[in-house]
Amino acid sequence: MKKNKLIRIVSHNFHDYKMSCTMFLLGLSAGFVILGNKFGMLYLILSFLPVFVWSLLWFNERKTTDISL
Repeated sequence: MKKNKLIRIVSHNFHDYKMSCTMFLLGLSAGFVILGNKFGMLYLILSFLPVFVWSLLWFNERKTTDISL
């Protein structure tokens, strides 16, 4: 199965800048929570999307070490 070019770029960047991407996505989620407390339920629902994207990137990351002989 061929991977989408955008998904490949995002996955590669996440591997290289894991801590920066993690802080950005979790900060974006926290920002949506704050907006949700002020403006309503839509932002509270949107606050789960960055966490969902972060978890997908984290668990689908390929290991850099090759354990096959």
